[in-house]
Amino acid sequence: MTRSALTKGILAIATICGCLLGGATIAGAADYLVRAEDKLRIKIFQFPELTGEYTVSTRGTILIPPIGEVAVAGSSAIEISSEISQSFIKAGISDKPGATVEVLESRPIYVVGDVQKPGMYTYRPGVTVLHAISLAGGWFRLNDPGLMRLDRDAIAIKGDLRHLIKRYYQLAAHRARLNAELALRSDITFSDDLTRKAQEDPAVAELLSEERSFLSINVDALTKQIDSLVETRKLYGQEIETITRQINANKAQWKSVETELNDVKGLAGRGLATNVRRMTLERLLSQIEMTEQGYQTMILHARQNISQTEQKIFDLKADRDKKLSADLQRTRLDLEEVAVKLETSQNLMHEVQFMRPNLGSSLADVVEGRSITIGRMQDGKSVTIDAEENTELYPGDVLKVEKGVIPIGAATRDIPERNLVKPTADQN
Repeated sequence: MTRSALTKGILAIATICGCLLGGATIAGAADYLVRAEDKLRIKIFQFPELTGEYTVSTRGTILIPPIGEVAVAGSSAIEISSEISQSFIKAGISDKPGATVEVLESRPIYVVGDVQKPGMYTYRPGVTVLHAISLAGGWFRLNDPGLMRLDRDAIAIKGDLRHLIKRYYQLAAHRARLNAELALRSDITFSDDLTRKAQEDPAVAELLSEERSFLSINVDALTKQIDSLVETRKLYGQEIETITRQINANKAQWKSVETELNDVKGLAGRGLATNVRRMTLERLLSQIEMTEQGYQTMILHARQNISQTEQKIFDLKADRDKKLSADLQRTRLDLEEVAVKLETSQNLMHEVQFMRPNLGSSLADVVEGRSITIGRMQDGKSVTIDAEENTELYPGDVLKVEKGVIPIGAATRDIPERNLVKPTADQN
């Protein structure tokens, strides 16, 4: 018998209440991070018509009509509640948008190996290894005539593989588009594998076309915003040039009036000019000086507006790059996760094909040994954990059950490794 080590994980439905400042209470595990395809129940107290179930999209967002898309992937329930509350406040829709977020359905778990019904199963909080094996029909029994069962298993696994491969291509195309959008390119450079697949599969071709459309829309929208701000900055610059010409003209007038005033003062000293003329020229000189001060103030305001416009351009680009980088990181993690599931499903298919000709073999003089492991994504990396029957599972875990049939007295043989052939995403 293979010895297994116990690992414990805690995950439960997270319910939180968001208030004005996003404060919340939580029931269960607060550290569960929502991912694509999770199903949430959201209640917004001031807007009961918005209460309902929301499924996280492949982009990691949910759509709430008054505030638009809300990014939730990689966030806990309490963080999502706070984000919803803050979005209502920022939009000026409500100043006290209390909200409740509950994770109704998480990523499924996968049971593979020596069980009766390998495949994908809905996750439930508190599910253990033994529960999962029970869902999968119990331990696989070699003495059970299972050719028909293996056929059904093969069909189910093929369905899982088709779904995973489709998901893998979606993520690969999405990542290629994000890289192109970050670089503000006008077109997407897809990998050779994606391009070749698009020539063979209309669904993949449509997927690449959609990503190109998204790129065009997003880049055009950003370009128009930046062009508008650049044009505004240009107008402020032209305003400064116009005011500068007025200042120069004003200085010429000031010099002319000053010369005339000096002449009038000289004539007045010899009794040839009146004081009224001198006072009129002095007032005119003061008005010219005040006018120039007004022009200088206008130039200062225009320069301030130019600085504010340049800051808006910088902030617009920075916010966009931040959002795209976060989306790109989530996509990379999802790609790694799908790759692990692909490998698991393909290994399971190999096992089904390998066991088929051996079902009729004699079971005399054999003993059984089981090995239970859990494949899990932690911090973006795939890890393998030894498990026991009462080990608790996390959403997205891949439970692998291996049962060796060993002749008495024979040495234990290592199970040969199988190579995975999976679709490749572009590495831009």
